[in-house]
Amino acid sequence: MMKPRDRVWSPYVAGIILGVLVVLALVAGGAAPDPSAGFRAVAGAPDGVHGWWQVALLGGIVLGAFWSATLSKSRRQGQSRVWAAVLGTAEPRRRAEIAFAGGFLLLLGTGLAGGCLIGHGLAGVAQLALGSVVAFAAMALGGVVAGELMRRP
Repeated sequence: MMKPRDRVWSPYVAGIILGVLVVLALVAGGAAPDPSAGFRAVAGAPDGVHGWWQVALLGGIVLGAFWSATLSKSRRQGQSRVWAAVLGTAEPRRRAEIAFAGGFLLLLGTGLAGGCLIGHGLAGVAQLALGSVVAFAAMALGGVVAGELMRRP
């Protein structure tokens, strides 16, 4: 049986849990989980009016990740060696600058794509929305390319 303290959860059990949560969000919240809607709600965007429960989702993602890492004793200490190798420095300020620029580009992309990876991947693909399938595939491909670029010496 899967326990919260396990380092790795079964993808089948986790998938079922996520599927049930998506259906509950559609029924109870009237919209699919889309964390970028939480950002739009905070920013006062017109389409973000219905996204206030998504703000709570953002907090839940952060708290859930912290809870999972703490229970499984998999919290990483310090900076990843990959960052230092790619940037050529272990200076935290440089990493913060790169992370901020990446976050800005990510938010810009979610605005253009009409949702984020979680919104498109969990909810849109689950509903077989063609735009979500295309957006999710493009984001996944971008992740693979970025990962390959970071692995190069």
